[in-house]
Amino acid sequence: MKICRSTFVFVVVKHICRKGSSKAPGLTKDAESFLVLSNIDPLWKEHLQALKFVQQAVGLRGYARWDPLIEYKLEGYNLFLEMMAQIRRNVIYSIYQFQPVMVKKDDDQREDKNSGKVVTNDRSNNDPDPVSAV
Repeated sequence: MKICRSTFVFVVVKHICRKGSSKAPGLTKDAESFLVLSNIDPLWKEHLQALKFVQQAVGLRGYARWDPLIEYKLEGYNLFLEMMAQIRRNVIYSIYQFQPVMVKKDDDQREDKNSGKVVTNDRSNNDPDPVSAV
């Protein structure tokens, strides 16, 4: 039986995600989608910027009698494969490092009796700059 690489990666990701499902059954799916999207977004932006540079570089190859369209397709495809491999590595690493932590609702949000404001993790929601509050 031959298993392709993407199937293997998918099975590994599912297996790693199951370790957190015993603590919170709905957390696994949400965490998986968050980790995948948070890894794809910056890499996709980087890929689009790289394509702009390739477009400029391929224009110069036309002077060397290379077909610019074929060169652009080849370079773009290689960049895409590189990006997909990086996404796979980052997602697997992120899921492997993911440790779900259960937070009690009483500790997470409590009402400050003196001011009447809702305080979350010892910070007021009305503070515009969370860095200065630390």
